[in-house]
Amino acid sequence: MVNLSKFSERLKELMCDKNINAPALAKAVDTDRTNITRYMRGERLPQFLTFMALIKFFGCSADYLLGLTEYQKDGNKYFDVQPFDISLKNAFAKSGKSQYGLVKQQKISASLVFDWLTGKRLPSMENLVKLSEYFEVSVDYLLGRVK
Repeated sequence: MVNLSKFSERLKELMCDKNINAPALAKAVDTDRTNITRYMRGERLPQFLTFMALIKFFGCSADYLLGLTEYQKDGNKYFDVQPFDISLKNAFAKSGKSQYGLVKQQKISASLVFDWLTGKRLPSMENLVKLSEYFEVSVDYLLGRVK
């Protein structure tokens, strides 16, 4: 589960490190300033595409920004994020785990998993974390950012 206050704390830390304010960050990641303010207050998490833009902009680990690890940069070289349906198919293939197991263990609807696999929808940050837990990999690995 994603800790909103930890996400907020990390975002503010990264913004301070880069000396950037909310309006400038909003412009850089193509979202509304009010969204950035809500993230900073710990009121909500970004949508998938905004989150991808944030980790790319800051050059940090997705796991770090989500509060799942303590280190901003873990020595990995980060690749561009793969289309999510491809990343998810790869995770199933490499792990040998099943869609049925995912649905039962993480309590995610089968239709939602189908939509992810067919590229019709993108996961929320909460579901992204559930997926990384199910596959026992980092969020960055799940996204194809690290090999």
